[in-house]
Amino acid sequence: MCAALALVCWAGATRVVSKAVLRPLEQAYSVPAKPEGDVIVLLCGGAGDVPIEITAAAALYPATMQRTYAVARLQKKTGLPVIISGGAPFSETPESVAAARYLAELGVPTDKIITEEASRDTFENAAYTLKICKEKGYKRIILVTSGYHMPRSVYLFKKAGFESVQAYPYGHLAPASRRRHLRDYLPGDSSDLSRAFNEYFGLLTYMLYYLAHR
Repeated sequence: MCAALALVCWAGATRVVSKAVLRPLEQAYSVPAKPEGDVIVLLCGGAGDVPIEITAAAALYPATMQRTYAVARLQKKTGLPVIISGGAPFSETPESVAAARYLAELGVPTDKIITEEASRDTFENAAYTLKICKEKGYKRIILVTSGYHMPRSVYLFKKAGFESVQAYPYGHLAPASRRRHLRDYLPGDSSDLSRAFNEYFGLLTYMLYYLAHR
C-alpha cells in the first residue's frame, strides 16, 4: 500500500503526468485566426503589492503579465476597447488597476481601457463584466485568459448571460509537440498538476451548482 502511494506521488510530481493532465484543458480552444467582437475582456491571474517605479509589470503575476501582453497586441491589431476584470482578493491594489497600468505602458490608449475592480473569482469576473457590457452596449466579447483557464471561463461567461464569447487563449504550459527529456520523468514542481486539478474541480463544482439551480 505504501509503495503504491509512493508511486502515485512520484508520478504526479513528474512533468510527463502533470502536463498530460493539463493538456486537455489547453487544447479545448485554439487562438482564432481572425478575432472578432465588440470588446476584448482580459481576466487577471494575480498581482502583488510591490514597487512599480520602473514598470507596472513588476506587480503582476506571470499569468497576468502574459495575458496583458497578449491583449496589448490584440488591441493594436483590432482597435477594440478593453475591459480588464480583477479585484483585490490577495492585494491592496486591484489586479485590474495594475494590469491597466502595464497595458498603457505597452501603448494601449487609456481611453480604450475599462477596469472592473470588484471581482474575486471567475464567477464574479463574468457577472461584473456582463454588467459593464450591458451599460456600454457590448454584445460580442473576445475573452483572453490562460489556455488552461479557458474552459471554465467560457462556461461561466456563457452561464452569466453572454451569448457570443470568442476564446483567445494565451500562455500554454503543456504543448503537445514538446520534446521530452529525462528530467521530465523525475519528480519536481507539481504546480501544473495543481492548476489542472483546480480547473477540473472548479468546472465540476460550477456545473453542479447550475444543475442544482435550474
